[in-house]
Amino acid sequence: MTGRELFETWAPADSIWSPWAKPVLFAELDNPALAGAPAEPPADFKPVDLSGLSSLTPPATAIVADLPGAESVLTGLALARSGHRPVPLFNNAFHPSAVINVAPILRLLAEGAGSLHGLAPEAPPAFLLDAGRMTANGPVGPGRFDNRWMVFPQDLPSASFLLSRGLFKAIVLQRRAGQPAEDLAHALLRWQEAGIEILAFDPAPAGGAPQRIRIEKPSRFRALWHRALAIGGLRRNSAGGFGMVIPVPSQGGHG
Repeated sequence: MTGRELFETWAPADSIWSPWAKPVLFAELDNPALAGAPAEPPADFKPVDLSGLSSLTPPATAIVADLPGAESVLTGLALARSGHRPVPLFNNAFHPSAVINVAPILRLLAEGAGSLHGLAPEAPPAFLLDAGRMTANGPVGPGRFDNRWMVFPQDLPSASFLLSRGLFKAIVLQRRAGQPAEDLAHALLRWQEAGIEILAFDPAPAGGAPQRIRIEKPSRFRALWHRALAIGGLRRNSAGGFGMVIPVPSQGGHG
């Protein structure tokens, strides 16, 4: 399966949520360097347990899985079995010297694609994020491929679109207690202000049940210059996502 075919499996033309799926990582499936990249889940990988969501009524609930990359994909595949449409929002590229290892994410996207068949075009969404999107593996310096990234309100559907589809509740799956990550809060607060109920749930074993939370206002909320300032320290690539080699300063002088 090519990267394009894999993307079309995760973001089929008949799904109303496909316009939000990010293609940049899928294009890396054809990268020859990926063949030798380590794809094992990280050492701190945790199993997911979604039994606490058993009381959900899928047509009325959107999911945002803000979990470490591999866990996020596995959670999306589990949610697909219960009728949700997983929507990959991973927005960074692969490189052998990347500060964030995306090989496990891509491997699981490829391995799990077969379980997505049969989902209804209007199945409720499960948006998949990498909770480690801003956490570099080692120092970020010259010669490293900086593929850190952030999520912005434009990366998720508007509250009005969700409400028009009968989605009045959103559950954030996260390993942290209380408030979501600050970049995600910019989108969730907009949903909350429009009347969408926000709940948080830790999908760890014996994680309990979803708990309602009130999203606190993040810094620079609704500021017109928020996006430009936020991505000022990040590196965009030609594919539209994030990831670029940090240049090595030129050495030597004029003779």
